[in-house]
Amino acid sequence: MPAPPQFDRLLSDMFRKARWRVRQDPRGSLVVHAGKRPYVVELKSVAEGRGDRLIPLLSQAILEAKAAADAHGAQAVAVVGARRAPHATVERLMRFASRVAPDVAIGVMDLDGLRVFQGAGLERFNGKPLRKSERQSAHARGLPSLFTDLNQWMLKILLGQRLPEDLIAVPREPIRNASHLAAVANVSVMSASRLVRQLAAQGFIDEDVDGLALARIPELCERWAVESRQGVREFAARSIIRRSPDQLLAAIAEGVRPRKSARAVQPRCCVGLFAAADALGLGFVHGVPPALYLDRLEPAFLRSLGLMLDTTERAEINIRIPRFPESVFRACVSRDGLPVSDVLQVWLDVYGHPARGREQAREIQRRVLAPLIGKR
Repeated sequence: MPAPPQFDRLLSDMFRKARWRVRQDPRGSLVVHAGKRPYVVELKSVAEGRGDRLIPLLSQAILEAKAAADAHGAQAVAVVGARRAPHATVERLMRFASRVAPDVAIGVMDLDGLRVFQGAGLERFNGKPLRKSERQSAHARGLPSLFTDLNQWMLKILLGQRLPEDLIAVPREPIRNASHLAAVANVSVMSASRLVRQLAAQGFIDEDVDGLALARIPELCERWAVESRQGVREFAARSIIRRSPDQLLAAIAEGVRPRKSARAVQPRCCVGLFAAADALGLGFVHGVPPALYLDRLEPAFLRSLGLMLDTTERAEINIRIPRFPESVFRACVSRDGLPVSDVLQVWLDVYGHPARGREQAREIQRRVLAPLIGKR
């Protein structure tokens, strides 16, 4: 079924807005060029956005796109459109295409402004959010959270490009698309693609820049901070030999230093919250016991650091087992051998902390995060 004029126009305008060259070949295929890279796009549409209507159209578009792309020596792109495309239908179409034609880029559009693309660098056009009612429906069905452990790690990579290298340890290179994000983050392509689709569906992808970039960052970070407060396990501990907080942190730095004689793999660890802010040179709140993140509670390792669990006294140090360990430990930095939470993690952790956490968060925003989320 040929695409009605409105879809043809919407698709052509989308590419032209990105300054891609657009033309139509004699057989009706849309041929677009991003620099020297050609794409051949086959567009099909139907009034109803039902899966049983759209999957046959998508199959036809895939076959025609592959044939036309071979003739042009180009990347095949199959796009389907409907008056309204529910989120569940879009997910079904993407899973179908990934299974039957992983080498073909896929797009889904509707007349409410939805645009979801997958493959060949076209994720950059995923800029329009789903309708509010659809987002609520998707949440009610228990779809994956935007702030899973690996999603938070990938968000740190996207945001960390604009932060100082000594404050967050992330790969430093412009991220082109979901596949590139998967490679630099060392996660599966499926995980990265799912995150990009979720961000695009909720309007957090900036479609006006080249590559993969975030939009509406202050709102995204506010939601992230609320999500990150939940589920941390915390245990009080003290030093076996009475030491000052500085001596305690120095002992931790010495204790986590790799040793050839170590028989077991040590738990991953890093200093967090206010002690981490101090170590990063951003401290504002003092007198709070330091916090130490561990990916698992191991008393023998604590003893090697000169620590022991103790619930009978006021804690000298708080041991925290994070709900999202990959996000916490992959991005941490080193200060004179002491592993320290990255600046984004510190901001997330102190944001809702009762011990003057908002004041510390505002100081970090003012001094470091203002280009991303403002000073307030």
